[in-house]
Amino acid sequence: MTFYYRHARRLSYHTSIAAHIRDVSILMQPTYSTSYTLLERAKDQNDCQAWEELINNYRKYIYVVIRSMNVNHSDSDDILQQVLVELWKYLPKYERKDEKIKFRVWLAKITRNQVISFVRKQKSHLKKCEGAKHELEYLDSIETPEIDRIIDQEWKLFLTNAAMEKVETHFSAPALEAFRLFRQGQSPIEIASKIGVKPDSVYKYISRIKLKLFQEIQDLKKELDF
Repeated sequence: MTFYYRHARRLSYHTSIAAHIRDVSILMQPTYSTSYTLLERAKDQNDCQAWEELINNYRKYIYVVIRSMNVNHSDSDDILQQVLVELWKYLPKYERKDEKIKFRVWLAKITRNQVISFVRKQKSHLKKCEGAKHELEYLDSIETPEIDRIIDQEWKLFLTNAAMEKVETHFSAPALEAFRLFRQGQSPIEIASKIGVKPDSVYKYISRIKLKLFQEIQDLKKELDF
């Protein structure tokens, strides 16, 4: 009996060690939590999960870039799909050779080029059609600014909007309304009167949301700006 008892204890001990090692090894495996790791995984066209996660991270940024060029909603959706096709084709070849050229910069260039390509194709087609003056004027109104402007302005807009979506899950409706009115230029006293709270509460709402928004923007930069 003693032999079997000791053997059982020894077996249990080794089993627990093996389980611990297994748990540690699982924790040490690469995960999708690091966006650069996710990018590397998405370059494998057979890894559909990584591709979907990558697109979910950057889809709204692509859309913001397209819309910033004065493209209407319907055409923006079509161009977005074409950008995703190009991204699917060329992502496996993507290599970051220069630290200054970040993934979002490369992505913005692809997006801008697809807008230019769309405009050229549409103009070529419409010039053959009669009564297309309005459509041609619309195409002429589409801007294709320098890539540096896209990188700076639209990235900041995308980060702010994405961060605000996260912030909204942490605060009450009155707090969010107070912050919205504050961003429109209204004073805390005016806001307090409109939403039915004390001015001190408005100051607290604005201060807390500002801090949370800043934190979320910093987190998004770490996650997406590589």
